[in-house]
Amino acid sequence: MKRSLIVLCTPLLLSACSNFEFSSNLDKDNFDEYFKPSQVIVYEKPQLDNLDYVYIAGVEGSSCQEEEIDRPADIKQARTNARIKAAELNANGIVFQSCITFEQDAACVSNIICYARALDVTLPADE
Repeated sequence: MKRSLIVLCTPLLLSACSNFEFSSNLDKDNFDEYFKPSQVIVYEKPQLDNLDYVYIAGVEGSSCQEEEIDRPADIKQARTNARIKAAELNANGIVFQSCITFEQDAACVSNIICYARALDVTLPADE
């Protein structure tokens, strides 16, 4: 019994005397950045007919495959990057106009750019 108690307590005593420092990326800024795209709702043009909204600005998002070994350009990533830019303008809505795939050039093996309109949409109050 004494031996098992010593075996169990030794690691606890050793760790209590160490200068162990814990570092984590869990902070508010990281959470805000990670969830920023979810603050912007993607609308289709017909959905705006019944909503009050104000046009804020044109935004674009791109996805670039810089090297052959990198992941190919992705339309989802380009759209997400456009939503992040809209959120930075305090927009809560976005309407995508078009996404264009570009030929290989000096900067990107593959490249997709999505163009959109950032909007401030007044959401109807629940009755």
